[in-house]
Amino acid sequence: MNVSVSPKAAAVRADVTAAVVQATQRIRFDDIPARTIATTKRVLLDTLAVAWAAADAAGVNAARALALRGAPGHASLWGEGETRREPSAAAFYNGTLAAALDFDSLAGVVHADIIVAPAALAVAEQQRRNGRELLAALTLGNELVVRLAAATRTNRGFFHTSVAGVFGAALAAARLRGLDADRTHNALGIALCHAGGTQQSHVEQRLTKRLQSAFAARDGIISADLAALGTTGPRAAFEGPFGLFALFEEGRPEEVVDGLGRRFLVDETALKRFPACGCSHAALAAALEIVARHGITGEDVARGEIVLTPYMARLVGGAFAPEANPQVTGQFNVRYGVAAVLARGGFGLADIEPAAVLDPAIRPLVDRLSVRVDESRTGTFAPADVTVETHDGRRLSHRVEAVPGSPEAPLGEAEIHAKLLAAFGYGRNALPPARIEALVQRIHRLEGVDDISTLFDQVL
Repeated sequence: MNVSVSPKAAAVRADVTAAVVQATQRIRFDDIPARTIATTKRVLLDTLAVAWAAADAAGVNAARALALRGAPGHASLWGEGETRREPSAAAFYNGTLAAALDFDSLAGVVHADIIVAPAALAVAEQQRRNGRELLAALTLGNELVVRLAAATRTNRGFFHTSVAGVFGAALAAARLRGLDADRTHNALGIALCHAGGTQQSHVEQRLTKRLQSAFAARDGIISADLAALGTTGPRAAFEGPFGLFALFEEGRPEEVVDGLGRRFLVDETALKRFPACGCSHAALAAALEIVARHGITGEDVARGEIVLTPYMARLVGGAFAPEANPQVTGQFNVRYGVAAVLARGGFGLADIEPAAVLDPAIRPLVDRLSVRVDESRTGTFAPADVTVETHDGRRLSHRVEAVPGSPEAPLGEAEIHAKLLAAFGYGRNALPPARIEALVQRIHRLEGVDDISTLFDQVL
């Protein structure tokens, strides 16, 4: 098939990917605002914590076994003591951990750090980079992921996190490998050939949902490795006639470079309050408010209704069928989440354990709740309304307009620290409080670490 593109149009299209490379090559640690560096540290800690809590999550054993088949290397497998593998294998395993509990940070519509952090940390350990170099690479990699997603105008069912995430991982890995502009440009082009991910895993509630970010972290490193070895990739990865925006989701690629290096979208990253899909969070918060205000329990509820936007309902409004994958169902079924809040007074890590999701006592309450889609609403994560009718005739309602943890309703420092303690202290790889505090302080002072390969020494 022949495609005719005018020389002028081709030149305009070719500018966008090149402009990303040129801008990010110029940016150094000292050019990044202190507020943004603080955000990067906070998000990195959050990613590590939710990954630590996921050691026993479904699907993790398979990812661990796959990683352990590889040759020993210089990159840590998080929570596995001194075990190290080559970077792409470590990034795959750590990326699986980071996504497994759906407790990870959210920037716009993407979970950037669960891809970029596993990739960047693995390469930084291998290359023995310092903390300043890691923080700059993390920030810019995450920023690219967020900007690519923000420039998108459609949602046909691709998983934006992994589609955009492979480019952020490739950029961070290329930077930490010390690649020049030309080879970094090739790394982004090679990443285009890896880009992928679909929401089919979400709607079917399959374990591959938590692997798509792991694929992207792994493939971003491979893209940078191949570029370092001289492999060439497409030059117009984002804006070409068969590039990212032409083939995946329509958008405005020029927005990716608008203000790049001057304005950081990652500053708006939200930390999750609940270990569930972000599309459930407004409804969970609404149910919590009803419980707090009126002191009801699940036994008081005769029936209830949850009102969601079409996008939210697509991801979390389906039938409650937990038998095949109870943990994934617990994370992606809003009726179960609201029922858990009403019955147990909250929604935490214990509520996505298979035993909690399969608890026969919760099923009748789930069945008494319904989901209604308000087609007039266009929000991705909010608003949500929860209404319950009690056996004694009361009708109790609450609407949440802003997702907890978002810039409009941020978590307080005490809430953030409590989440870190709870997550680092959960599961097979649980850390004692003293070691948690040591790791937290080390990340807070990350710019003073001379060799990232020692980051976890004497802490874990």
